[in-house]
Amino acid sequence: MEVQITSRKLIKPSVQTPPHLQILKLSILDQYPYYVPNIFYYTNANHEIENINTQKLVEQLEKSLLEVLTLFYPLAGRFIKDKLIVDCNDDGVEFLEAKADGDLTQILQQEPKPYELLRRLVPSLAESATSPLLAIQVNIFKCGGLAIGVLNSHRIAGRWTMSRFINAWATTHFHDQGISKVIPPTFVSPFIFPDSSRLRFPVPPPRMASKKIVTKIFRFDREALKKLKSEVISDADSGVKHHPSRVEVVSALIWKALFSVAKEKHGYLRSSSMSLPFNLRGKVGVPLDNQCGNLCRPIIARFDAKNQSKLVLSELVSLIGDAKRRASSECVNAINIPEMFSMVTNSFAEMFEELNKSEVDIFRFTSWCRVGLYEVNFGWGKPAWVSLVPPNIELTILNDTKSGDGIEAWLNLHEKDMIQLQQDPDIMAFTS
Repeated sequence: MEVQITSRKLIKPSVQTPPHLQILKLSILDQYPYYVPNIFYYTNANHEIENINTQKLVEQLEKSLLEVLTLFYPLAGRFIKDKLIVDCNDDGVEFLEAKADGDLTQILQQEPKPYELLRRLVPSLAESATSPLLAIQVNIFKCGGLAIGVLNSHRIAGRWTMSRFINAWATTHFHDQGISKVIPPTFVSPFIFPDSSRLRFPVPPPRMASKKIVTKIFRFDREALKKLKSEVISDADSGVKHHPSRVEVVSALIWKALFSVAKEKHGYLRSSSMSLPFNLRGKVGVPLDNQCGNLCRPIIARFDAKNQSKLVLSELVSLIGDAKRRASSECVNAINIPEMFSMVTNSFAEMFEELNKSEVDIFRFTSWCRVGLYEVNFGWGKPAWVSLVPPNIELTILNDTKSGDGIEAWLNLHEKDMIQLQQDPDIMAFTS
């Protein structure tokens, strides 16, 4: 399928950003020098899109975008690397229109997914002084379906912030006076987590793999998750003292499969850790619920092969649950900004210490579940699918399924490791 760019422009906020808001200092947490893509797919099943003139639809999307950018004004700015600030100069968001000479169902129904095609549905950017922090590509298919590709700099926005932004854009587009229905975001994390060269985390860009990375999507539906949880809880030797979440049991099952891959590679069972971001909003004593930015800290679950030679799923679920509860307790105890700052910096220091252990396998996970990506409704219904674009790094990304009660796990591994992981009995038993 060919995807042809038909127009490219910059969309600027409809109202100029006031002078007192034009400099946004980055916080100590905003040190991720790469872009993150998402694609939202809308079918034309009920002909909502077909009845709208294509050019008019794109114009309406542009109009609502320039309105909502007045609230999310840093996204229209530019990153100044030597000062570690965003210049909120209203230079604009890149907006592309594209035509795809095929039907959307070719993507939605094809298995495995056409990953190279997905890459063409989002813009391509590299960080520079003139690069936009946000780029959007509206892809129009022959069938009348749409795919909206969104690419944002991780410097200023994680998935929670981007979900807030995209839902706000959709609300503004869908409703009369829709901008009045959007709760204005705040951007005060630099005051809570001020950047400091003394404390700056040595966050490197994601390491590009020297070997070929392949991507595979594993889907855990509602029944599979129900069965998986039941097995974990009913284990007589289980250390699980709580009802595990979807993310916990899926992460544990994948972690266990990765253990087997590592054991085959090294010839023995090695100690291992898994890391997972932990959203600070609603967890700490400082109100952050409406705060945009990268407000997460890592949690780390550890398996010590010297003291835990028996590798069972329920034990891994327990380790992940314990790590989350420890993080929750630390967050609750952080009742003011200095304590919260100390708690977060300590958690990152702990993670980097773990990364430097040569005899420990580190597996990185991230979860986009329950952040509202499937709630994005521009007036054509909710997305038929929300995808990412495979990164060229070893990483497991968990996302909701459309039904909301399943999990879609995007695993990115070296090709040889992926072949072995697909043969894991638990992976085969619980996924489709």
